[in-house]
Amino acid sequence: MKKIVIVDYDCGNLLSLKRGIEKIGLTSEISRDQNKILNSTHLILPGVGAFGNAMDLLKKFDLENIIKKYALEMKKPLLGICLGMQLLLSKSFEFGEHEGLGIINGKVIKINHSTNSKIKVPNIGWSEIKIEKEKSFETFNNKSFYFVHSFISVTENKNETIAHCNYYDLKIPSIIKKNNVIGCQFHPEKSSKNGLRFLEYFCNSN
Repeated sequence: MKKIVIVDYDCGNLLSLKRGIEKIGLTSEISRDQNKILNSTHLILPGVGAFGNAMDLLKKFDLENIIKKYALEMKKPLLGICLGMQLLLSKSFEFGEHEGLGIINGKVIKINHSTNSKIKVPNIGWSEIKIEKEKSFETFNNKSFYFVHSFISVTENKNETIAHCNYYDLKIPSIIKKNNVIGCQFHPEKSSKNGLRFLEYFCNSN
């Protein structure tokens, strides 16, 4: 039986994500209880806001090491959404330099508009993603998802960037993956049918 937990650390669209999971016929629990997190079968780390504040909140609720234990030691499925995806990486340069969870090696940097004056930050709206690796994700190739972000996740190992979307002349990493850990820059809970299919894909993963 699936036990899906959405991490509650005062930083994310928790209820809309919970409703999205209900739409695919599953139930989930919003919690910061460490035992519930460790006993879950699937864990979702949402996130809206600034990287440094989000990490401070994870530490405040003693969740940083719990999430790392869940993903790295117990090797259970973890999904990071938007800022939650960025938190999976080693560090961020948003308003200074901040250490991340370090589950996936990489850095979070601002969208660079120096090459194209038309580029607007933040990137807000629908974009098609291009699947570059992992055949299991091919069903999402050329599908549109909803993005809202000013920073991007650059993985140290390029093979861990599974998909991107084109934003003017920039390739925005859209899905990253390392073993049992997945991150998506878009908001599946705001991405209509494609987003629900993505949540379903994750919730059915092992």
